[in-house]
Amino acid sequence: MFRSVSKTGIRPIEIGRKLIRAIDAGRTTGADGRTTAPNVFSVHLNESDRSKFGDLEKPLISELVDAAKQYIADEGFSLVGDVAVSLVTDAAVKQGKCEIRATSVAGGPAESASSSLREAEPASKVAPPAAQNQQISVPTPPAVVTPPTVATPSIPPVPTPAPAAPVAERKATLVMGDGTKVAVKIGVMSIGRSAESSLPLNDTNASRKHAEIRSRGDGAKTEWYVIDLGSTNGTMLNGVKISGEQKLRHGDALMFGSTPARFEVA
Repeated sequence: MFRSVSKTGIRPIEIGRKLIRAIDAGRTTGADGRTTAPNVFSVHLNESDRSKFGDLEKPLISELVDAAKQYIADEGFSLVGDVAVSLVTDAAVKQGKCEIRATSVAGGPAESASSSLREAEPASKVAPPAAQNQQISVPTPPAVVTPPTVATPSIPPVPTPAPAAPVAERKATLVMGDGTKVAVKIGVMSIGRSAESSLPLNDTNASRKHAEIRSRGDGAKTEWYVIDLGSTNGTMLNGVKISGEQKLRHGDALMFGSTPARFEVA
């Protein structure tokens, strides 16, 4: 199914890849060390892209559910409820793109999650033909008696507050050993040998899921932290092997396995 649909602007395999990334970005680790993955996913698509799936929408949802369950099982993550995937028409999403929102819902049966998200579509699309063609007689409202005009004192207008000055955003970049610059996205950036990583490494000394860079705060207060994910060869920060979470500063030297990088903030 993932490779059989080609007439739509967004390919099912691209949705599958984003689903895996949403699981990684949304997972949490409890005090007991157990990692819990989100189990309810909504795939937001442009109306034009979604309409092209047609009768293949239900098989696509079924395959996305199976793919999510398989990945969660392979990674050893736990769940708080059943895995549910639904497609949502979203005018804010550009054609050829998709956005996936992941949450953890206890119990979370797939049928109820899917049906609740479909309620957001316009009623005109789901109303039966008989209801659309029915003529409804609306009674004429009674005449409203207008009270006599009473002069009121003039009230000066309330001054409009000046718009707040825009907050300057900080942008982070990883400069790789060959000079390539990779933008560090806001949120969670996964690094490793896995093809699903935000920054995939062609390095046999790097683990499949090697490390993450996470951001906190926003605007000028954004900060970044590097975390080693229990990799085999470790993650180095300024020549020192890290354990746990370490704050990153402009100019810090990083080493993922045998792949060097320099952290820069503008």
